[in-house]
Parts: sequence; C-alpha cells; structure tokens
Amino acid sequence: MPIARSTLTGVVSGVVLLAGVAGFGIGLPKATGDDGPTASLPTLPDRLDQRMVAVAALTPEDAGATDPNDKQLIEQFVTAADKGDADASKKFDELYGGGTVRLYIDGSVLATQGQQRPAQMSVSIVPGEAGLVIPNGPFPISQGGSRYELQEIDGHRCGVSWQEPTDPTTGQPTGGEVPASNYEAECRAQRDGLAYDVYASGLSPEEVAGYLDKVLELTA
Repeated sequence: MPIARSTLTGVVSGVVLLAGVAGFGIGLPKATGDDGPTASLPTLPDRLDQRMVAVAALTPEDAGATDPNDKQLIEQFVTAADKGDADASKKFDELYGGGTVRLYIDGSVLATQGQQRPAQMSVSIVPGEAGLVIPNGPFPISQGGSRYELQEIDGHRCGVSWQEPTDPTTGQPTGGEVPASNYEAECRAQRDGLAYDVYASGLSPEEVAGYLDKVLELTA
C-alpha cells in the first residue's frame, strides 16, 4: 500500500521549516584570526543509526513509497533538502569561515500510514568555540503549559523547551509525563577546534544529547 500522500506533503513542509530555523539561527560564535578555519571539517554521514537518516540521502524505500507519484515527491523532497544543506553550509562559510550542516529525519515514521510528525534534527559543525546555548534567553520560562530552561545533559550544554500534556476538555496541564513529540532541544559540544550543534524537534532532551555523542563518535 502506498504511503498516504497527505502524510508525505506534511512531512515535506515540516522538514523544510526546521531546516530554515536550525540551519541559519544557531548563533555560534565566529572563529577568530585571519588564517581561516584551524581544523578541517569532518563529513557528516548519511545515517546516524537505523532511525535517523539524512533527508538528502532519503530513499523511496525509507519512506515506504511505492506509488510513482509518491516516489516523485520523495525525489523532490530529497533535492530540496540537498539544496537546503548546501545553502546553510554556504551561509556558515560566510559567517564563520567554514561550516557544514545536514538535516536528518526519523525514516521509520515515514513508512507508516499514520499522521505522526517525524522527529527531525539538524546537525551543524563550524570552526571555533561552542559558546553559550541560549536560543530563548538565559532565564527559565513558564507560561501556561509551555516551559523552557537551560540544562546540562550527559555533560553537554543544552537549551530545552517543551509543552506539558493538557486535558483536551479543559486545556489545563495534567502533570503527566511529557512525550518526546512535545520537545524541542539544542545541545552543543566542542572538540579539536570545532563546535558541534544538534537541534531537534520531536526527540527527548536525552535523545538529543545521545545523538550529539553519536555525531562525535561517527566524525572522530
């Protein structure tokens, strides 16, 4: 059975949006000096694990697409993502004297018939120091069911925002466990003169920190 076309269309729109936010807005400090980058940039892999695949490397098989029209949509999706990665990397080169960006998506969700929005993640590497992670400012925010705070997770500096579960009848927070789909998180690390940044939507903060460790491992 071909994947639902409405699902693919929504996924495409959501990923392009995340690419714009994460690729151009992470605010890493610019490398100092006049000699350009002090370290060569590693190549980000097509897959971080069986779950997270680079959008530019996505295949129809990953998305469970068998219908010719759906396959064509995936091809357009991949082409747009490849251009987005290249444009973001070019912007980093202008701002930081070098840089690479790659957008990843939870390929396992694409192969289902449900309307669940897949987890998405942008991985960025630039020369220089990691700096502060303050995407929404340094102070905790608590407004209605929305929360934001800075956290240290497994030794990484992270900015975490989330929406608490609410009662569908009253709209009030229930105090229950927060599902991963309600989170956005950004974690950052530094190694060998390079700053690594992982920004994700739909992953728990612990998963984001874990994927930062995975990126560091795969680019060592």
